[in-house]
Amino acid sequence: MNDARLPMRKQGLKGTPTLVLLAAVGFVMVSGSAGVSTFAQEGGGLPEGFKRVELPPEPPAEMIEAGKRVYFTKCVWCHGVDGAGDGPAADRLWPRPRNFNQGTFKIRHTASGELPLFDYRKPIKGQNDLFETVTHGLTGSAMPPWEGILTEEQRLQVLSFVTTQLVKDRKFTDKDTETLTVLQLDSIKPIPPSKESIEKGAQLVVDKKCIECHGVEGRGDGNAFNLKDDWGFPIQPADWHKCWNFRGSRQDPYNVKNIFRTFSTGINGTPMPSFADNTTIEERWHIANFVNSLCERDQDGNPLPIDPLTDKPKINFVIPSGPVEGEISDDPESEMWKKQVRRYVALGGQITHKPRNFVTRIDDVWVKSLYNDKEIVFLFQWDDRSKSVAAEPPPWQPTEVNVEQYGVLEQPPKTGEAGSIAANQNKYTVYNDALAFQFPIKWQEIPPPFKPRYLWGDQKFAVDIIKWEADGSLRAFKGTGWDQDFEERDDFEEKIKVRKAEWKNGQWTLMVSRPLKGDYEEDTQFDVGKYIPTVFFVWDGHNGDAGRKMSVSAFYYTFLEPPIPKEVYIYPTLIAVGIVILEGWVLARRANKRKGKTI
Repeated sequence: MNDARLPMRKQGLKGTPTLVLLAAVGFVMVSGSAGVSTFAQEGGGLPEGFKRVELPPEPPAEMIEAGKRVYFTKCVWCHGVDGAGDGPAADRLWPRPRNFNQGTFKIRHTASGELPLFDYRKPIKGQNDLFETVTHGLTGSAMPPWEGILTEEQRLQVLSFVTTQLVKDRKFTDKDTETLTVLQLDSIKPIPPSKESIEKGAQLVVDKKCIECHGVEGRGDGNAFNLKDDWGFPIQPADWHKCWNFRGSRQDPYNVKNIFRTFSTGINGTPMPSFADNTTIEERWHIANFVNSLCERDQDGNPLPIDPLTDKPKINFVIPSGPVEGEISDDPESEMWKKQVRRYVALGGQITHKPRNFVTRIDDVWVKSLYNDKEIVFLFQWDDRSKSVAAEPPPWQPTEVNVEQYGVLEQPPKTGEAGSIAANQNKYTVYNDALAFQFPIKWQEIPPPFKPRYLWGDQKFAVDIIKWEADGSLRAFKGTGWDQDFEERDDFEEKIKVRKAEWKNGQWTLMVSRPLKGDYEEDTQFDVGKYIPTVFFVWDGHNGDAGRKMSVSAFYYTFLEPPIPKEVYIYPTLIAVGIVILEGWVLARRANKRKGKTI
């Protein structure tokens, strides 16, 4: 088949049906996720930037035995006794832990379909893919970093065991069936991320049909529900705006080389192919520069600082609300909203009370706020690959919180792939996407450092809750406990308003206003210069989220920034004018003195 591929490239697609069939088979072998890539076989041409290297030696028996002890202490709980990705914890994880048996690994410097780099003798960056995965973990999954927990020797030992005993369908040292064709990433000169390069990359992702999966704006909404991995489990395209979730980019998310590597090698086990065979090195740099340009940055265009403990953007727990004179614009692109600082709010699955949310598809929301003399307005934006609106109203009332009796259940704790979270991820009843935010009603009376319960308050400190749903509703509630039905505040609902609610290209934009000062005891009173405890909640309808099955934040603090007094602007101006006059007088006096004149 290799011999047929080369002449077919010269002939184009005008050959016989047999040649077309061979071409199709060849494409599967190049872009598929298992098996040796065609161009890496003997006699096949190597893509530009790749180099053939020797297979590594097999680890010694004592390292394998030592690695077995490490594996059955630390790794078996997710990856399973036989390394099939079926450990006791696997059924509650999405994506599921790696099944080692087939020898299919995602993050590599090797060609599509090849085994990753591993050499028990040399943990050198860029030359030991599996060691780096174990060391740094895989963001966006349950695979943690093991650096600091396992020594370097233990990491090499456990990988010696995995590669020789748990990879069963292939053999890392089999020269008859395996080759290593390695991307020479350190020696390939990058193309700087200029405006021209980014524009070329933007066009290439259209030409190469990347948007069919990753979406028009790269938020992973192009094909969010039809993709599966090699084991038949649902898989989602990457959201290019969250580079900290890219596999293989932990602690180095804004490094464009990571993106270039992925486009060059593909991600085995997933629908993401290698582009090494149908793009040039230059084109892949343009694509990588464009994808990297989409990742969230601060207002000055700089990469967000990353927390080394979470490998997510660092959190500032204060949500500043800026003062505005006059009306607050409904347009998020207006100058007043562009000037206002935004905050990254991290979200996690609610797992304190049933129904718990072990898999959350929404892991953050961006928040801005402005206020004037009458109202405070919040602007929320969060990435959601699907717009979820329930086909019919739910059987429960809006005030009910104990909705599991209506079939809203947490992911079932069954054993086996058929009943796992991963297998059922796209089979949930679709409810409304929703967002809510709450404040303690009597926040002024809460003695520091005490906080009310983050989940809908308690009997002592009730909370003021505003909840929006994708069906267009906006409601106000009083919450008195995680298991207590809400009290609806019809009178207050007349005073709150949805200023904007739009889902577009994988992102929700929601703007909600509420009075700065309420008329009743159940209304939160906002004071300038005070830190008001705030909690945020998000529901993803396609994840079966409803009731307590949701994403929730920690405590943040809304802070109304004091207006800047006019004197701050007037006095410096007067002082500057005075200094200019004084300096002019001094210079004139000196000039007259030199001429023998006096003033």
